[in-house]
Amino acid sequence: MIELLFQLAPVFFYFVVGLLLKRFGLADKSHGDFILRLVFFVTLPILILTTVPSSSLSLDKILLPLSNILVSLLCFTFMFLLLKNIRVSKKTQGTMLIAGMTPNNTYMFPFILTVYGSNGFADAILFDFGNALLVSTFTYVLAFRYGEAGQAGNNALNRILRSPLFWALLIAVLLSVTNNPLPFYLQSTIRPLGDMTSPLILIALGIFFSLRWQHLQLVSLLLGLRMVLGLFFGWLVATLIGLQGLSFTIVLLCSAAPIGFTVLTFSSLARLDTELASSAVSLSILLGLLWVPLLMLLV
Repeated sequence: MIELLFQLAPVFFYFVVGLLLKRFGLADKSHGDFILRLVFFVTLPILILTTVPSSSLSLDKILLPLSNILVSLLCFTFMFLLLKNIRVSKKTQGTMLIAGMTPNNTYMFPFILTVYGSNGFADAILFDFGNALLVSTFTYVLAFRYGEAGQAGNNALNRILRSPLFWALLIAVLLSVTNNPLPFYLQSTIRPLGDMTSPLILIALGIFFSLRWQHLQLVSLLLGLRMVLGLFFGWLVATLIGLQGLSFTIVLLCSAAPIGFTVLTFSSLARLDTELASSAVSLSILLGLLWVPLLMLLV
């Protein structure tokens, strides 16, 4: 237990840095937005390109993104059936549906990198690829179906093809299966940028953190579904499709991840219940700082 806490000390440290930057007026939401854009477009794709090709990827790794999709759809189905017995507005229903099925796997990356290294991170990236596909298609359309914003806007396929993470993962997987990692001189040049990913994500989380107590009953229900029932569904899917070892562990951990930031973004774009989304995302971030280390200790 003590060893695990020492390993995770940088995770807590960088999160507190973000909190302090916000507390003393040195950073606000616009800075957090910039940091996450920097991560999305620059540091995370570089981290994928410098990490995944050096990891051993077998053909059965295709089960990782599939397991993400199955876990998310099970969470969606459970929430959909549950909402038939809960009297809330249509826009609140939309927020609850997308929140229950959208894990914040990016939140998990610093924990997994710290404890499980590059092999664990490679599995987490592949697992998250299923989430990226689902978020860019089914979840995106679902949000606007329940919202007030009219048409869904850009074509989902175009959104996937414009994503730097999609192309970084595709190139990295090709390099790995053909046993052709990036040239050493290129890796040594760009790796420092990739290594900034975890600190930047955690600092941004600290800047965005805003704890509100509205809709506490609904928030508690969402957190139970996303983080506890998600863990059960992750275990069920990983067991049924025959995952073992580190891949099994990564599926368990990522299936129990906090609620994704995408929920807040989609709630705003589709004019869903943004107050509920903000409260649920923020509280899940806070609980995740205790929940994730506890899960790591147990598994």
